[in-house]
Amino acid sequence: MPTPRSSPPASLNVGILWGRDSIASTAAAAVDVLRAMNALAAMRPGGARPPLRWRWLAMSGQAPGEEGALAPPAPPVPATAEPDGALDVIVLPGWLVPTGPQLREVSSRCARHFGALLRAHVAGGGRVAALFNGSSLLAECGLLAGRKAALPWVFAPSVLLQATDVQWQREKAWQRDGAVWTTASLQETLPAVLDLLGSTPLAELAQAASHVLLFDPERQLTAPSGMETPTGSPMGAGSLEQARRWLQAHRNEPYSLQATARAAATSPRTLLRWFAQVYGQTPQDYLHGLRIAQAQALLQTTYLTVEDVAQQCGYSDTGSFRKVFTRVCGVTPGAWRERFRLRTTRRQWLERDAP
Repeated sequence: MPTPRSSPPASLNVGILWGRDSIASTAAAAVDVLRAMNALAAMRPGGARPPLRWRWLAMSGQAPGEEGALAPPAPPVPATAEPDGALDVIVLPGWLVPTGPQLREVSSRCARHFGALLRAHVAGGGRVAALFNGSSLLAECGLLAGRKAALPWVFAPSVLLQATDVQWQREKAWQRDGAVWTTASLQETLPAVLDLLGSTPLAELAQAASHVLLFDPERQLTAPSGMETPTGSPMGAGSLEQARRWLQAHRNEPYSLQATARAAATSPRTLLRWFAQVYGQTPQDYLHGLRIAQAQALLQTTYLTVEDVAQQCGYSDTGSFRKVFTRVCGVTPGAWRERFRLRTTRRQWLERDAP
């Protein structure tokens, strides 16, 4: 059986629990995150070897040595070709069971298979993602003691029976406590797994993948115009909403407080005061946020030069654009492109298409 790793690796080995009642959707979603990160890594310099490797920790229907053990079903996605070795991350996808007692029974059975591995893994600094009711196994193994956890409401009483000192975070969709991530619903699988991987040496790769896999309101609003489609007549809105929509629609034009105030049917002074009170920033700072979100997407997905990106995002002066971008993102536009680009190089692209 794999043993936990004692020091952070340059690449990550992931083990995913799999058995007869495992939830296939969460297991497959976790693998899709790993596959997306490997695909992005392949476009980076020296990215020939995938940095993420996973294998299934398969469990039969009974404990070891019991008669009548059932072979687990085939997992939803094949594992990578990886020999047995140290695990850096373990994913518990949860179980499709109808009642709390059945959940406790299956988690007790799993604890007999994997309890020693999980306890040694966490004790050695390994990370664990317990998705949906997978937290029941952590509770059975004593690994939720004193921890904050997000729990699915329908199974929370059962988990709390297994570990009475769990701090149930009722208002959290997912929760991190140390090296343990828990989720309260199936749709929180992607953000929780990406956050976990964002705490590893592959943090930049996880952040780049999150730009693609997670919903980002600002990027939706600032998508390149060629991708936008009409949305029908605008809904009625108050002055502040009218100002916000004006800035969105005219984000590539020179900023004018007076024009924005006219669109909101109010005075510039009143607009400044109320915009800052509601949105926590000035209209100009909000506009910079929209422009930089658009610039990030263009840098990641196009071959435009930094100068062209600046022009498309409403900055006539490239130096001003670089200064604003660096202030907002903490790195220069060129460094952002190298770190998070979502396209292979132009040369590789052309060579791939060549006959």
